[in-house]
Amino acid sequence: MIYNNTYKKIAQGMLALLVGSLMMTWGASGGEASVITPDTGRKPAAVPKRANPPQPSPSSAHASEADGAEAIDVQKKSGVDNIIRIGIGDGVAKGVISSANGMNALKGTDGRLYDEFKSNSVASVSAAEGKLFINGKKTGIASMVFTPVDGSGKGKIKYNGHEYRGQLVVSAAGSSLTIVNRLSLEDYLKGVLPSEMSPSWPGEALKAQAVAARTFTLYTKNQKAHFGSGYDLCDSTHCQAYDGVENEEDTSSAAVETTAGHIMTHEGKPIYAAFHSSSGGCTENSEDVWGNYLPYLRAVKDDDSKSPFHNWSVRFTAAEVQRLLSAAGKNIGQLKGVSMTTSGGSPDAHGIRRAKEVKFAGTGETIVLDAYEVRRIFGLKSTFFNIRTERPVTLPPVKRDAKGNSTKKTIDTAPAAMHGAGLQVENASVAVIFDGHGFGHGLGMSQYGAKAMAESGKKYDGILHHYYTDIKISKLY
Repeated sequence: MIYNNTYKKIAQGMLALLVGSLMMTWGASGGEASVITPDTGRKPAAVPKRANPPQPSPSSAHASEADGAEAIDVQKKSGVDNIIRIGIGDGVAKGVISSANGMNALKGTDGRLYDEFKSNSVASVSAAEGKLFINGKKTGIASMVFTPVDGSGKGKIKYNGHEYRGQLVVSAAGSSLTIVNRLSLEDYLKGVLPSEMSPSWPGEALKAQAVAARTFTLYTKNQKAHFGSGYDLCDSTHCQAYDGVENEEDTSSAAVETTAGHIMTHEGKPIYAAFHSSSGGCTENSEDVWGNYLPYLRAVKDDDSKSPFHNWSVRFTAAEVQRLLSAAGKNIGQLKGVSMTTSGGSPDAHGIRRAKEVKFAGTGETIVLDAYEVRRIFGLKSTFFNIRTERPVTLPPVKRDAKGNSTKKTIDTAPAAMHGAGLQVENASVAVIFDGHGFGHGLGMSQYGAKAMAESGKKYDGILHHYYTDIKISKLY
């Protein structure tokens, strides 16, 4: 009886959240919030090194690790109502909306029916003075909910040529529109997953990605980064890439369905489930990349040797370095020297750590740039790089003996690279080379590493426990 009453209260609370979420979408407007920032934990005096990450028990291979009362507690802390609001249009002039089986337009103030649209009928929506116009007719209403008419509950709705599950909430903000796709969390993930990981990859890797994406979604929703704009997440890579039904694939949708409701938690809350393409051989501690200590983002060794981004190299002439720096507003004059410092993170097999700062010395001035800014300016795949210089070599003419035969003496056309601090640049033809590893920030799950683990027989929960420290895989519903 206690559990029945508890679940009843949870259900009532979830319904209230759902209604509140809808009303908030209808009425909210404003500018976009700042970039999401992960919660900062307090770093202990001695951060334990993680040589052998904990593995899940055999019984948890495909089951929740938090059930019963604990699962209810996780629900409360996650603020989950299984409804997510995705901003798919912000500040747009016009939205063209339709549905194959017809749709209804509901008033945003009270949810009452405003108009009915037959199969494939188009509603061309615009705004003026904070009110909506539909097909040129003034409605006197500031927000409208377009919902597909489909008895199966699987109806889809189309906005500007893209098809979406769920509903579209359209709000007027002056003379522009905010378009929000309101749908279930699981349906949203079906559109996200193929954009984050190839649907052709092993099923266990896709499941790991589904849990990470679901966790990231709830964490971001709770951060309220886009709350002022009337939605929970945007549809760009600022949050997670999302393009509705267009990218859905059977394999990735199956991974979402198999792991439905599962998220990663630490101390009962969704974690900041960072993930990236390729680590280059090892992931990083959060404080060595962002400066924020997060106990579940600890450095681990990673086998991404089959990744096309495991090793990479980018070469620039000194003149090109000067030009790119100048284009970024960094006018140093003629480049005379380069040096760098590294983070306190984990070294790769060659003893190389991620870059922290790079110093460029010029005839005009000397500047020190954060490694992330260097990555942006030079289009690098990660900050996991070293720098070297090479000088052009002019080969002497080939000597021949009296019989016309060439001598066997040769000269190395690729002289030894100059690694380390204080690299000298004598002229504009000297090459400045970034030798790097991996693709992305290096925190949390490496997608190519997850692929390799899945190919070796690891299950999705084992993959997640490898990349995220001291977490539980909790089932919310």
